[in-house]
Amino acid sequence: MATSAGASGASSKTEFDVIVIGAGPGGYVAAIRAAQLGASAAVIEKQYIGGTCLNVGCIPSKALLHIAEEYSKFKDLDTLGIVAEPPKFDMVKAVAYKTKVVKQLTGGVAALLKANGVTTFNGAGRVDEPGKVIVTAQNGAETTLRAKNIILAQGSVPIRPPFPGIDGKNVIFSTEALELTKVPDSLICIGGGVIAVEFACLFNALGSKVTIVEMLPSMIAYEEPEIVKYLEKSLKKRGAQIHLNTKVEAIADTPEGKVVTATGPNGPMSFTGEYVLVAVGRTANPEGIQGLIQHGLQMDRNKVVVDDHMRTNIPGIYAIGDLSGKTQLAHTAMTEGEIAAENCMGHDAVMDYTVIPRPVFTFPELASVGLTEAQAKEKDPQAKVGTFPWAANGKALASNDTEGMIKVILGRYGEILGASIAGPDAPNLIAEFALAMKGELTATEIINTVHAHPTFSEALREAVLAAEQRAVHIYQRK
Repeated sequence: MATSAGASGASSKTEFDVIVIGAGPGGYVAAIRAAQLGASAAVIEKQYIGGTCLNVGCIPSKALLHIAEEYSKFKDLDTLGIVAEPPKFDMVKAVAYKTKVVKQLTGGVAALLKANGVTTFNGAGRVDEPGKVIVTAQNGAETTLRAKNIILAQGSVPIRPPFPGIDGKNVIFSTEALELTKVPDSLICIGGGVIAVEFACLFNALGSKVTIVEMLPSMIAYEEPEIVKYLEKSLKKRGAQIHLNTKVEAIADTPEGKVVTATGPNGPMSFTGEYVLVAVGRTANPEGIQGLIQHGLQMDRNKVVVDDHMRTNIPGIYAIGDLSGKTQLAHTAMTEGEIAAENCMGHDAVMDYTVIPRPVFTFPELASVGLTEAQAKEKDPQAKVGTFPWAANGKALASNDTEGMIKVILGRYGEILGASIAGPDAPNLIAEFALAMKGELTATEIINTVHAHPTFSEALREAVLAAEQRAVHIYQRK
């Protein structure tokens, strides 16, 4: 069984069937899948097993979001007949809980790699030419590895806009936001994408005065506008300020705190807060592949160009996850990792991007799959749309969780073109529509499937019924 190895040569094995550079969600899955198929596999990781997602991204942020959600529920307890003293929040303990969750998951991944016989090299991977990888340890020691197939999975890094003052005190990115030991009195979020709005919801729920500054006309601009409006309305109801069509110019210090100057629809604007969170997105991290680029590796700016087999234009070189930049989602990277590993081992696996769930862990939660209404109508003018509000769902009413709706788009033959959800358990519920789309089911199959009552899931069927103009639990004008 293979063990962890450093670049100094703790493992004597230097030749493998498959070498993966990067042990994030895509990388570690690729290495495990290759090993399952009989490959001698190695994974190289310079910082931490699990990559950004498990260590400073998806998992720790969701742990803190869960805490914030539980904390925020206390304000509604009186409505339910529960009389309780206002709770006290301890940020230090919350961060400790988050750290415990991260360690458990990353430790589990390390154990899985070992159990599957994958050799782990600690260091930075560099590919100077096809088939050859140099691993550089922190002390500078180098180890040369060779493999017929190399999977690039270096992930992404936060975008650092060239704002004056971006390197100043109390200007933080998502990684630093996860380590704060006190809740900021006020927070200015630069950006209105997924990362920014999740942190906005997190700190707003914990008591921060939150201001969102977004350059585009909408938050989460690529999603269904009708669904995103619920999030915008909810944030404003909770006291957050949202400024769209507003371009940040600079960040500065004043006696009152951090000041962000910007240009809005009506001219110059300024916002004051204790902290500034810069979360305008992430960009592919092509570290360690300059040698391949010199060998003709096809790039699209800093992203590696791949086909639907995850192959680059250089034989034996594959790229997955944020590095190839198809969608910046951990579950996409995991699937791409499986696809790449299978093709390394002689299979003919193809990646399908048409059915990728897109969850957003805000308050309320959002999720979608497939096309938006505008995209569907452009593809098929006869597309039908059905919506169903949570206020008409018995389980949502009983749970005091009626914010939001379900929206489904059907093609002319009843096929599901897309669906979006704002409301309770949206990231889990969207799986029904994703499975239906992947299995090429139509509205008929969903309608004919008995959904348990009272549940959130029966609202999905109601939305499909609404698209067919036969909703039962809401009245539809003909």
